[in-house]
Amino acid sequence: MEEISIALMSGPQDGAVLSFETLLDSDEATELTIGRREGCDVCLSYDSQVSREHAMLSYDGEQFWLEDIGSTNGTFIGEERVTSRVGVKPGQLFRVGRTWLRVEPMAQFISSSDDDLPF
Repeated sequence: MEEISIALMSGPQDGAVLSFETLLDSDEATELTIGRREGCDVCLSYDSQVSREHAMLSYDGEQFWLEDIGSTNGTFIGEERVTSRVGVKPGQLFRVGRTWLRVEPMAQFISSSDDDLPF
């Protein structure tokens, strides 16, 4: 069993890391809803710029995908507005409303060459 971790990089929960189990043993991708509604997997109720159901982050066992699901204020990777389903790399920042988030690298994305880094 693997976990997907999402770090909140701004707002009142800055630094919080949310973890979710993957569905790698099934034929379905793991899908996480991001929004202001309490029932969302990643609930950003404090951000008035986030729609009730704002975006979907999915993981198919190989790639993370980000999709805006009809939000009013948009979903962004950097300054680029997400207009279709796009790939997201672990460690890459993305924004919904005023809140920046980051998919944390999973063990399989950390190469053995990282052991050679000086920090």
